[in-house]
Amino acid sequence: MSTFFQLDEGRLRALAAAIANSVPLDVLEKGFDYYRREKVLSVQVMEGFSVYGVVQGTAIYAVTLDSDDFKFSTCTCPVKGACKHMAAVFYAYCATIGESPDDIHNRFLSGIPFGGKAVLDANAGDSASIERQPERWLEDMEEKHGEVWRQCRHSLHPLQAVLTAIKSASKNWPEGQRRLHWMHGIAFVLEQSERAYSHTDSYSRYYYEMAFARMTEPWINQYQELAAELDPAALKPEERAAVESLVAVFHDRDMDREQQLHRWETLYFALWSRLIADADWAAREESLLRAQLRRTPEAYGLFFVPMALAFLAFADDRDGDAMALLGRTAFNRTALLACDCALQRLEERDWGKLEDWIDYLYEGLSKDRKSKAFGPFLSMCRLADRQQPDRSRWQRYLVSFLPYSYSALTEHWLDLRQYEKWADLQLLFGIEPDEIDVQLMREIGKAAPRVLYPLYHQAIDGAIRTRNRQGYRQAVKLMKRLEKLYKAEKQHEAWSRFVDGIVRKHQRLRALQEELWRGKIVT
Repeated sequence: MSTFFQLDEGRLRALAAAIANSVPLDVLEKGFDYYRREKVLSVQVMEGFSVYGVVQGTAIYAVTLDSDDFKFSTCTCPVKGACKHMAAVFYAYCATIGESPDDIHNRFLSGIPFGGKAVLDANAGDSASIERQPERWLEDMEEKHGEVWRQCRHSLHPLQAVLTAIKSASKNWPEGQRRLHWMHGIAFVLEQSERAYSHTDSYSRYYYEMAFARMTEPWINQYQELAAELDPAALKPEERAAVESLVAVFHDRDMDREQQLHRWETLYFALWSRLIADADWAAREESLLRAQLRRTPEAYGLFFVPMALAFLAFADDRDGDAMALLGRTAFNRTALLACDCALQRLEERDWGKLEDWIDYLYEGLSKDRKSKAFGPFLSMCRLADRQQPDRSRWQRYLVSFLPYSYSALTEHWLDLRQYEKWADLQLLFGIEPDEIDVQLMREIGKAAPRVLYPLYHQAIDGAIRTRNRQGYRQAVKLMKRLEKLYKAEKQHEAWSRFVDGIVRKHQRLRALQEELWRGKIVT
């Protein structure tokens, strides 16, 4: 690249400010990616105030950046207004005059004004200062990025750029502080996504909920990974202050708010699953929560405070207290925590406490089967039955929820190779051989062919009862498959008796007799 002139400092700052104010963060990200991939073919200053560039996109695009009035900037691409090609040309121009595009991009994302090396040095001092003041982290993020959620009309991509900027600001901090700063940053962008979600069109809210949740899932996963690395015993004083600040996030927000995009209690529990090892911290948290319940007894009618107390009680091996607390809340709001508790007792093989939790869940699910806990409950019963095959209670739970537990029970009995129970279940629900996976029928036909006899008998009787030619042909087709099973078991006489019984029972159905003859079932 070559440039014959440079913009004066005033115009450069004006152009940078205009780009920062006019180009959405996600578009800046795309433009920066274009610059790094060397998509800008040329760049130069024309007439002292315009930056002209050529960009290789899906086609060759010509870009003009007007530093005097950015609204007169143009690009030959189909996008109306500011585009990634404009951003790419600006980054490329900065590189030609010795400015670091990486630093400039990070300043854009962080909301820091463009102003050369002095500003960079001052910002480094601010970063060092803010590092020692975790109580100001969220305030600082709000000042710089608090309005970005308004750009999230159809996507949360602008918030990804915010999270990148937040991480960049603390990338050189000590590991402990950096980890906790990133956790604050994730909590911040998740709250920003809640704001964007709350302002979506109510008619399209379901679509936005699915799209936004997919976008934030990696952020939540990273938060949980960062939380899992916390060691309360190894925290330095400044790190403990940062943890206090993070805990305050959950104390200060309305955790019981309706129509939330995320389950914020899972973030709280991810943090406290580590902090619980600090007895003093746990005791102080429980005291604070109980004081809140005394001040606002109606909190029992909500869910977060009693659920948080139940979590602390469970961690202290007071399972009975935990269930009593959860029992005072709406079952569907706290059932997943009960599932987590039950699963931990299952992993510990503490059968007595597990049975208490399963009984608690069973009672709730009997009244509210649509709860999200239904699937985990069935999975835990299956796991417990595998580990305690001599206890019939686990299968009784599965059976008691029929027909809703049909799929889980079917898979369970197949996994255990309990083919007779599996076949009885198919008979109960009137499942026909043609409705069962062909490969599965072959496997069972080899392992336990006799359990398939009743399935075929029932299906054959059903086909004959249709009293039409098509039904008779279906009956013959099924009989030919059944014949292979009988003969593979060398049950020739039993097969002959079955066929004779069909012929005698339906001797007046001449069309059926014809189909039996055509299918060579009888000769």
